[in-house]
This record gives sequence, C-alpha cells and structure tokens, in this order.
Amino acid sequence: MQHHAVTSSRIASVGYDQRTRTLEICFHDKSVYQYQGVPERIFSVFLTVVSKGRFYDGVVKGKYPERKVA
Repeated sequence: MQHHAVTSSRIASVGYDQRTRTLEICFHDKSVYQYQGVPERIFSVFLTVVSKGRFYDGVVKGKYPERKVA
C-alpha cells in the first residue's frame, strides 16, 4: 500500500487500498492501524484537511472496524 506523508503532530502518513477499501494510518509513535470499509472520498478528504488529528478523531476513529498492525 502506498503511503502519503502528511503534516501532523500525531500522524506520519496515510495509505489507502481501493480494492479492499482499507485506510492505513501510521502514527509518529510507530503504531500502524488499518480501518476497513472506508470510502475512497474519506481518504481523499483526509489528505486535504488542515488538521489531520481532528479529522481522524471525528471521522475515522470509532467509525470503522479497526485493526492494529504494528
């Protein structure tokens, strides 16, 4: 999965797999989480919002099945 580096105090990069609709988020603490069933538009907006952490907290976290991968 290709990741895009982002400017955030908490999040290092964000990746998305269109085939499986999986959003993957790498945090600065080296933890990596995957979220299943995420629409592609959520990923697209994630890349453009000013506050990645606020978007993550409000739109992603707790809204989609989560799996810690690292």
